[in-house]
Amino acid sequence: MEINQQILQEKWAPVLDSEEAGSITDQHKRRVTAVVLENQEKAFAEERAHIGALHETAANAMGASSSTAGAGNIDTWDPVLISLVRRATPNLLAFDLVGVQPMTGPTGLIFAMKSRYTSQTGDEALFDEADTEFSGAPSGDLSTHSSDPFAAEDTAGPDSDTVHEYQPGSGNTTATAEAQGNSGPAIPQMAFSIDKTTVTAKSRALKAEYTTELAQDLKAVHGLSAETELANILSTEILAEMNREIIRLVNVNSVTSTRGNAAGNFNFAGNVDTDGRWFAEKAKSLVQAMEIEANTIAVSTRRGKGNWAIVSHGVAAALNAAGAMDTGMGTSGPQSLTSDVSGSLFAGTVYGSMKIYIDPYASVDYFTIGYKGTNPYDAGMFYCPYVPLSMMKTIGENDFQPRIGFKTRYGVADNPFVTAGNGNNVYYRKRKVLGL
Repeated sequence: MEINQQILQEKWAPVLDSEEAGSITDQHKRRVTAVVLENQEKAFAEERAHIGALHETAANAMGASSSTAGAGNIDTWDPVLISLVRRATPNLLAFDLVGVQPMTGPTGLIFAMKSRYTSQTGDEALFDEADTEFSGAPSGDLSTHSSDPFAAEDTAGPDSDTVHEYQPGSGNTTATAEAQGNSGPAIPQMAFSIDKTTVTAKSRALKAEYTTELAQDLKAVHGLSAETELANILSTEILAEMNREIIRLVNVNSVTSTRGNAAGNFNFAGNVDTDGRWFAEKAKSLVQAMEIEANTIAVSTRRGKGNWAIVSHGVAAALNAAGAMDTGMGTSGPQSLTSDVSGSLFAGTVYGSMKIYIDPYASVDYFTIGYKGTNPYDAGMFYCPYVPLSMMKTIGENDFQPRIGFKTRYGVADNPFVTAGNGNNVYYRKRKVLGL
């Protein structure tokens, strides 16, 4: 797979290195963009074959084009769509929030190998704290062992031996070890299971219609191409919808925090969640609350602490007031937040470790913390692009007016190691903010 991706990067190097679209410094984005460009070219080839079979390269198939004559009307749009793919793919928000794994077919599988205690249906091992008694000698009441070093002693039940419930575990004695598997206890065993998640490509489609009279007048009066303007509108809308889908999916699947004055809420108005002499001091409590949620993700996933956050514009302002926001301008503090909530979603970082993205359409103040590792496989969800943009162009059979349309195909899947469903993905945690 790596060899194929390297070949694709070399093939598409002139497009990937285009200065007009901006450089791609991230190697993973570069690999994904190359695969998506290859998928787009395959889609073009299939469309050409289909059009050729239907029209047998009619004499007027060329239309207005800067390409070589006789290439057919679809060739007019090849460089336009390739340029759109090159510009749009690296700028998808999915690269920053979730894992991105391009699909080479309409369906795909994600496999997860899990280590197990005892059998293939046993408890998962090598994830949480190791069972220090599994391969050694059990001590105390196995069913009530605690991970709390301050847990109360076992003074009741079938094993009322006043042994502390927090047990270190130990190895077997020599005599027990020699008898294991024969006259003594059985040797504990481990196994593994392989789980799979199916990813199926889904589609989005938009179309637009216009008249030849409109195209002529728009060109004469404003110097604009109706086809180009409508194509930009359709492609921009599809990209915006996909970005919003990712944000909404993350928020829907996030675990709601139960800390604070009210479950899931951080209240500036009270003195339980925050306290201070003025707003900036209170805002520092918000920063610490976000840090606690980030560390909770590390405990839940055993992968890493939360390293990005989606926040409302009010929360972003509070982070800035606390002096925690750094926008990369060489300073941090109340004067450093220059992001316009109607423009770029990226606002900066908190203490240089947590990237902050503003949700410009948030109707309530909130923050969602998430984790995404340096490895593209290390994420709570995966965005799987298949065919990013396919452009269709035809003429109405009744009015002979032009019509254009765009389609895109992609899949979204949960990490198979997490529990799927609303509010269950431990890679993400959210909390509502009140009183701003």
